Amino acid sequence: MQKNRKGRYRFLTIPIFLLYIAASCLLNGKIFRMGILPDKYAGIAVGIQIFLALLFLLLQMRKTTAIFASILALLLTAALGTGTVYLERTWQVMEHITAAQTEEALVSVYVKKDSVAESLKDVVDYKMGIVKELDAENTRKAADSIEEEQGTELALTEFDNMLVMADALAEGNLRSMLLNDAYLDVLGEIPGYEWVKEDLRKLATIKTAVQKTAEAPAEGNQQTEKQDQDPQADTDAFLLYISGIDTYGGITARSRSDVNILAAVNPAAKEVFLLSTPRDYYVEYSVTGGAKDKLTHAGIYGVEASMDALERLYGRSIDYYVRMNFTGFMDIIDALGGVDVYSDREFTVPGVKTYTQGYNHVNGKEALAFARERYSFAEGDYHRAEDQMEVIRAVIDKCASSALLSNYDSVMAGIEGSFETSMPQEKIAELIRGQIEDTAKWTVTSYTALGTGKMAETYSMPGQALSVIEPDRSSVEEAKKRIEETFNKTN
Repeated sequence: MQKNRKGRYRFLTIPIFLLYIAASCLLNGKIFRMGILPDKYAGIAVGIQIFLALLFLLLQMRKTTAIFASILALLLTAALGTGTVYLERTWQVMEHITAAQTEEALVSVYVKKDSVAESLKDVVDYKMGIVKELDAENTRKAADSIEEEQGTELALTEFDNMLVMADALAEGNLRSMLLNDAYLDVLGEIPGYEWVKEDLRKLATIKTAVQKTAEAPAEGNQQTEKQDQDPQADTDAFLLYISGIDTYGGITARSRSDVNILAAVNPAAKEVFLLSTPRDYYVEYSVTGGAKDKLTHAGIYGVEASMDALERLYGRSIDYYVRMNFTGFMDIIDALGGVDVYSDREFTVPGVKTYTQGYNHVNGKEALAFARERYSFAEGDYHRAEDQMEVIRAVIDKCASSALLSNYDSVMAGIEGSFETSMPQEKIAELIRGQIEDTAKWTVTSYTALGTGKMAETYSMPGQALSVIEPDRSSVEEAKKRIEETFNKTN
């Protein structure tokens, strides 16, 4: 009888042992596939799992410890399985945010807020305004899509520019218009046309795929420049463009880039230098053909155009970009349980929060308002740029704490769909591996490029003077110098 019980019990312990071995193999396979653990730690992890497997077998040989061994093996199997799930989730998010995505132009049908029209069907018989030579390809595609969906030809009326079309809509001479959402934001910047942000209603949006195209590099700008300038410089250092677009929802929409920060990252020295360039900086990029435009407008033509503008300005190639929208910004901060941002003065964003001088604990919505506010400061856009970099510093600090692990799944959900990057998975894994190997705190410094405000015509709004910032050449040179210093620092 005792022998039969022992046989039945061993019949149960064998599957438990095999389940542990399977969970161990899955986890180790995931670790080595992702390459996020330093070799010595990966070796230690495998060694511990082999030791526990041998211990399990040894304990099974004694009746008094067999039950304990089986319970321990089940607990360890659950832990290994949980680790595998977390790693798989991380891998999926990394694959998603590093995948080559086609950007989208969002072209919408607008009517005045008091219009009786409720859907596209209601406006197909209206005169619908379009701008003759502005975003013509995407506008035509959107019009074709509407005509196909509604089964009728639109009564399109061409205008020479957005201002004339907006005037016609305001005066009642036009009942609807078809316009790229990004250009509507540009129109709302013009004095006297702020009303378009509040007094228009969007009936429908047509998404048009726009293939990303690489911009021509700035003259004399080479990817190897940082190594050429100093052979001893850390070749692992890289320049990252952080672009914050002024949209909510998906990340694929082309839109103005309100946040334009270059991060010079030196992993060996644990140094990050953040350089913010004001959104209204008066620059050129390949699309403009030599004409000047606001830096924020470059985002309308794609992230490559924004990178090209900054490369021309600072004379250095950008290695990678991270692009994020406001939704992802808020979701990640909320998932982290909020962050602590430092304000050098007290100010209030109506309807959101009063920020006191010193450190303020903020949630996603409050952090976004903190990063976007400029009207409370005499320095305007310059102070906003400093606050944007302060939020990035606060997020870096929080991610280096236990808050990332304790809110892991929520953080991953916030990143997925709201972030995209050109940094390959291998590089991300390398950075994670380096941080695990050396847990020393990163030093983050920042600088904002300066300039002089003036009124000038821009490429995206020809014939109309807009408020821009003429770059201060000495400030630009100082920014270049600080990038070089970060790259050349050694541990």
